[in-house]
Amino acid sequence: MNWIGILKCPLTGLDLRILTEEEIVMINANTAADKLWQSDGVLIKQTIEQGLISSDQSYIYPIINGIVILLKDLALTRDTDKFIKEEKDRDKQLVQNFYNQKGWFVNEEGNYEDAVIYEDLRAVSKEYLKKCHDRVSRYLNPTGTYMLDAASGALQYPDYLQYSENYSYRVCVDFSFQALSEARKKLGKKGIYVLADMCNMPFKDNVMDGFVSLNTIYHIPKDEQALAIHELYRLLAKNGKGVVVYDWYKHSAWMNLYLLPFRGFVYLKNRILSLAGKLLGKGEPQKRLYFYAHTYNFFKQNLPPFKLAVWRSLSVPFMRYYIHPALFGKKILNWVYNKEEKNPELCGRKGEYPMFIFEK
Repeated sequence: MNWIGILKCPLTGLDLRILTEEEIVMINANTAADKLWQSDGVLIKQTIEQGLISSDQSYIYPIINGIVILLKDLALTRDTDKFIKEEKDRDKQLVQNFYNQKGWFVNEEGNYEDAVIYEDLRAVSKEYLKKCHDRVSRYLNPTGTYMLDAASGALQYPDYLQYSENYSYRVCVDFSFQALSEARKKLGKKGIYVLADMCNMPFKDNVMDGFVSLNTIYHIPKDEQALAIHELYRLLAKNGKGVVVYDWYKHSAWMNLYLLPFRGFVYLKNRILSLAGKLLGKGEPQKRLYFYAHTYNFFKQNLPPFKLAVWRSLSVPFMRYYIHPALFGKKILNWVYNKEEKNPELCGRKGEYPMFIFEK
């Protein structure tokens, strides 16, 4: 665990070190005596086998099944004066619950539920999607020590593994313990697995030779999205490179044009279902995931300097509606891909999924 030196305490900002065997015995004795709490005030009942401690010994961070727990509210303390008074963000909790309870579990066909709901898994789209995944590598340094993946999820596509192929470590950060458990199955000892909040990254400055953040930022509360990207940039080492894949959603001019009739139908359907629910006393349907898409101008004004390129012009609804094997689906996708290759910045602005490319 020579990589401990890149970490810092998310509450104090101080260095972390590995707990000694004697300290673990003492901590577990405190647990047995009801004298150990999470920083949110929850009394701890479970013992730990491995963990880290801040250099001032204020906070303890368990390591569970190879995953370092570095969320502020899950830090352990023996001092009630060290409790934090923050309420959990409901939108973040919604995202965490979805991926811990559903998103990163595999169905009978071997696909993650997240992909079943949000991706186009049909054979007709497979080649196009792979070529879009491969694009990310062009904008990263080919080698390095640490490649940060925030939020890594379960590394659900084999294509994603190429980004860190020639790095010593892939640092997987996620809000979901289930996600990191799945990622660990694929990376093993090449991975470093950290349960953390992207808006409060528990790493020292300038320690990552590269980073990727794929289809994640728009699940972060809208007022914290720029902060999360600034955190990624803070971690980037000199001459490091990073890529953020975003979703313009209704700010995509091309998808607005082609999906207007379908979105109108969906809007009316949802309004009718909402009204029916109220009449039946059921209230509003529960959200599955938080989502908010900012505009290009918002990011231009609030981020470090970046270049824009295309990850993928086409949204999943567009492909499901318009792309079919019997209607020259593969040829259409090949044509779209070639157009994207010729005009990456334009397609990044007007299409569905842009890449923000950073270099320090």
